[in-house]
Amino acid sequence: MERLTELEHEPARALAAEYLQEADVLLGRLPRRVARHYRREVELRVIEALNGGRNASAETVSRALDLIGPPGHYLPSEIAGQAARLAARSLNPRRVVEALRYGAMSGAGTATIVSVLGLLYAAVLFAIAAGAARLISPDAAGIYQLANGAYVLGIGGNYPDARDVLGVLFVPLSWAFGAGLYTALTQLLPVFIRERRRGR
Repeated sequence: MERLTELEHEPARALAAEYLQEADVLLGRLPRRVARHYRREVELRVIEALNGGRNASAETVSRALDLIGPPGHYLPSEIAGQAARLAARSLNPRRVVEALRYGAMSGAGTATIVSVLGLLYAAVLFAIAAGAARLISPDAAGIYQLANGAYVLGIGGNYPDARDVLGVLFVPLSWAFGAGLYTALTQLLPVFIRERRRGR
């Protein structure tokens, strides 16, 4: 049996179709080609659980689906793990977002890690935006030394009496910091967001 539509009994086909529809809901926001790949993976998982038997009854299909578990128990983890690996190779922001989104769906532990990663990626955006703001206006952002000797990151010209420590160097340094942090985080994504190991 190559497709679940080849099941001979209508109740069995209906159960299999319902299961695939659950997977389709989870895959709905993925690019069509990627969604088709994962949908086929789900279908093959079910076919293997049925030992390829076309004449499986509805009860047999139900037992097989219970054994596999709902798509929501394994698909987000698999998608997140794959996206994390692709992001690490390509540094593609879309893959990063995909890994974070599905990682947040794959369990409480991973969701906590994703929250921390989200804050760190926000720091990347902040560093790049601060550098761009300083490029537009000298008073927009910078590292300042206050009268008491303390150093602060100032945004929006809030420290008119403080000494601008870096001057225009703030722009390339903030961009370099943002790019470096983004690269490091993305390279480490497969470590933080891993696919659960399980049989098909």
